[in-house]
Amino acid sequence: MSQRINWIDCWKGIAIVTVVAGHVFSELKIAKYIFWFHMPLFFFISGYLYKEKYDYLAFFKKKFFHLIVPYISFLILFSLPTLATYIQEIWQNEQSDSLYQLLSFAFQQLYGGQILTGRFGIFWFVTCLFFTQQIYNFIYTKFCSDKWLINIIMLNFYCLAMIDCWFFNDINFPWNVNVVLMALPFYWFGHIVSEKPAIFNSKKLVFTACIVFLMQFLIDNLFLIGISFDMKSSSYGIPIINLLVAFSGIIIVQYLAKIVNKIKFINSISRQLGTASMVIMYLHQPIQLGLQKISFLNEGIIRLIAGLFIPYIIYKVIINFSMTRKYFLGEYKSVSGIKLKSLSKV
Repeated sequence: MSQRINWIDCWKGIAIVTVVAGHVFSELKIAKYIFWFHMPLFFFISGYLYKEKYDYLAFFKKKFFHLIVPYISFLILFSLPTLATYIQEIWQNEQSDSLYQLLSFAFQQLYGGQILTGRFGIFWFVTCLFFTQQIYNFIYTKFCSDKWLINIIMLNFYCLAMIDCWFFNDINFPWNVNVVLMALPFYWFGHIVSEKPAIFNSKKLVFTACIVFLMQFLIDNLFLIGISFDMKSSSYGIPIINLLVAFSGIIIVQYLAKIVNKIKFINSISRQLGTASMVIMYLHQPIQLGLQKISFLNEGIIRLIAGLFIPYIIYKVIINFSMTRKYFLGEYKSVSGIKLKSLSKV
């Protein structure tokens, strides 16, 4: 059991590195290739860890405390400086413009999803994951005896996601609930693979994934027929090809995780990052964006390292206090239980 947990934590560690790298190097072309697969990978991993729950209310409560409570906590924490500024301006100058800006900002924070940018830019993922988990659990528990029906349902979700991409791309849905349409197929594939893990042991599959990813890379550079895949903005590129490229990236990262898992030092680092992946997810943007404003620290590699390890240090502080564990990790178990639970259940 511990070997399995270590391997998946290692997988998640590599995944969170790709997320931070995608944001740090957002102005470089490499970010485009990272975006092809890095968020689908997190939904895939979450699906890989899925266990059906027939008590829907209990499942809802569990995921609400684990995902939404930290979401609200970090949202409030990051919002406080801006709220304080508006309140101070209203108090001192009695400006109606400041009151309007305060109300507008508060509405934006509550609405969430795509309109949250900057240090809030990754928050869409948490609400999208929460709704993905709830919808998938309902569908699977209702129709698990008919796998073909589930296949058809997931295909329909994918088709609806592409329709959303083509015809409703200019609409900002609250909490990015529209992206659930695309997240569900990746979550579903993750669950399928978890039931048949031997699929990932095929070297032919890894070789094929490398060929697919390389071919798309060459086409993107040599023939200028590229695809952009950005789940947050519901921009999914070319149908079918977007799935093939995303799954190729997922398979490659999974293969790398198994290799890394055999290298003691690197494995230890990646596993530790994997356990802190959600805290890194929340904190890397304000940290690396803050470093951009300091000239001698505005180097990509410095911001990448800081975006990974400063949140990790903060995570190690958070797990030592029951209050911070509850509100920033959604963890309501004792400290002794944390050591047994090295795998964060997302």
